[in-house]
Amino acid sequence: MTARPLSAKAARAVTAAATIVKAPDWADTRTWHVVSGGRVLVVVEPSYGGTSRTGRNGWNWWLADGGRTRNPVEPTREKAAVAALLAWERRATRKETR
Repeated sequence: MTARPLSAKAARAVTAAATIVKAPDWADTRTWHVVSGGRVLVVVEPSYGGTSRTGRNGWNWWLADGGRTRNPVEPTREKAAVAALLAWERRATRKETR
């Protein structure tokens, strides 16, 4: 049984209510959660391996229910959250589900 896709309006309402908060294990992982309605939609974490002196080159993100995927590194935590929420909207409104 597959979940029924959300309407575009319903998906936008979910993302409009989303906030970015420190993950419960933030002290160890430095990850952040994008949460809406008590549900974690997205995980954002620092990206390391850049050529800068700090070693961090931006922020990675992935959908909480989709496992880690390779996404472009975003320059800020907020931009990573926005990019991830747009991907979440696309997935939530997709008629074909895996």
